[in-house]
Amino acid sequence: MSAAHHVCVVDDDQSVRLALASLLRSLGYEVETFESGHDVLRWLAHHRTACVVSDLQMPGMSGLQMYEGMLDMGIDAPFVLITAYPTAEVEARAMAIGVRAFLTKPVSAQALAMHVRQAVAPAG
Repeated sequence: MSAAHHVCVVDDDQSVRLALASLLRSLGYEVETFESGHDVLRWLAHHRTACVVSDLQMPGMSGLQMYEGMLDMGIDAPFVLITAYPTAEVEARAMAIGVRAFLTKPVSAQALAMHVRQAVAPAG
């Protein structure tokens, strides 16, 4: 499958990571899973993806820090941020730097599907 149908899922909670990956695979996406921002940044240095879905709060590197790292690397893949602890301040910062969507856990399958579908759709 091409990078156009590829989604990276990043969450330190294995059960959430597997659930998100299972949902996205059921929608026809090829999915790579990672438990840390450092892991996905290493992978993205050598691979392409159409979209990244990431938890906000993770040990070592937050989802926002990971997205900033992607931008620093010149990787502009659409980014969907999820969190169990939403705040207006974090949401505003995320949207200001270009995060595609800010979703609250437990994530609605329909909302995630919609945002990923929009993120990977060809521009035009």
